[in-house]
Amino acid sequence: MISAAKDPEILKFMDELKEQGFTHRRLTVDSRRFLCLSVQHQKLKAFEEGAAGMYFIEAAWDGEYCCAYAGSLSAHEEIFRRLKETAGVFGERQLPECIGESIDLRGKRWRGVDRDKVTDILKYAERQALACEKADTVEICEYRQFEDTVTLIDGQGNYLADDNGDCSFTIRVIARDEGYVAGAFKLGIVDAQDEVGFRETAGNLARRAAKYARFGLHADTVISRSCPIVLENCVTAELLGHYLPMFYGENLRHDLSALAGREGERIGCSALRLEEDPFSPHGTCRRRIDDEGVPVTKKMLIRDGVFEAALYNKRDAAAAGKVSTGNGFKPDITADIGTRATNVRLGSGDKTYSRKEMIAAAEGGIYITRIEGAFAGTDTKTGDFSILASGNRIEGGRVCTALNQFTISGNICELWEDMEMIGDDAVYRTVDDVCVLGPTVKVKKLVVSGK
Repeated sequence: MISAAKDPEILKFMDELKEQGFTHRRLTVDSRRFLCLSVQHQKLKAFEEGAAGMYFIEAAWDGEYCCAYAGSLSAHEEIFRRLKETAGVFGERQLPECIGESIDLRGKRWRGVDRDKVTDILKYAERQALACEKADTVEICEYRQFEDTVTLIDGQGNYLADDNGDCSFTIRVIARDEGYVAGAFKLGIVDAQDEVGFRETAGNLARRAAKYARFGLHADTVISRSCPIVLENCVTAELLGHYLPMFYGENLRHDLSALAGREGERIGCSALRLEEDPFSPHGTCRRRIDDEGVPVTKKMLIRDGVFEAALYNKRDAAAAGKVSTGNGFKPDITADIGTRATNVRLGSGDKTYSRKEMIAAAEGGIYITRIEGAFAGTDTKTGDFSILASGNRIEGGRVCTALNQFTISGNICELWEDMEMIGDDAVYRTVDDVCVLGPTVKVKKLVVSGK
């Protein structure tokens, strides 16, 4: 694969920028490859493969910051015109800095896929799901992979190149019984080149999805009360993902975070740890530099219940009198730099527990397997939440009757404080391009609202 920094068209464009009188030149090249394979009814349903790219040009014209983006660099004169028109419009943006030394950090995560072998594994997973009790239909059974490559090139020809990507398997199973219908889905990271591991993971996830779909049948209503709660790992991960902006420097500085002014204070139980690890083999966001070219680092956001570190890009770090933590990322190539985490994992600095132990300790409570509307039902400024949930009663130390949709409400810091048991079974969810790894946890109590 040819690096964008060595592309003759790009080198010519950067030379012409200089000839036109632009200074502080920097080009960001964002390219993406993707592939999707899915089966249904033991037949290949879809096979999609493609690529896309975008260029973001930054420079100074008469000392003023200017920028433009394009899907191609062929229309040079048009790009130069747009750059000049934006000079001085974005007064708050800093002029691009020189990179200094060329570094290629790409992990080359793309996998060569044998379509027939992947299709056979997907068919196997579908059969495994349908062989389970009450399983009726497999709505989704698919393999996906992508690779995003980001290259920053300065006016001297120096460059930084990094990439990100993952391969995943997703399955959704529908169960039916006596007129009742319920569904459940599971997903996991896989490697298409590890045929044995892929097959084993896909089969396990298929059986678990069928099992949880069956658990949702014959649902009953919930009586409003406060009770012990066990949050399944996927729920813990999804809920946490919506509260990560509380750790972002811009929100802390503008009092838009429930953690504003609380660095160094206890915000969770003594066992709670929250770590950002961009190098985690279990995560999907394994960047080595951010979109400003700053190296990413492993850091502890919460250590033993104490709020230890916030996340900054260059601009917000400077405003707060700190240094960037390597968390300056763009939501897309055309946008300004914002703040974002990479891989974030919630865990315990003390003993961990099995799911079976947590369920046994939550007698009379509820095992929550799914939440909905978290985007609208969470408030990072206050930490409050009110979210639709589904799950099962816990009776006799086991998961029993399914429960219709109900509402759980509380405050995320109080939930962290009330965590009594933290599991060792973290799974991932992607929330706003952040990979969040969360385990099953037992919470002392939450308010549930039903009939």
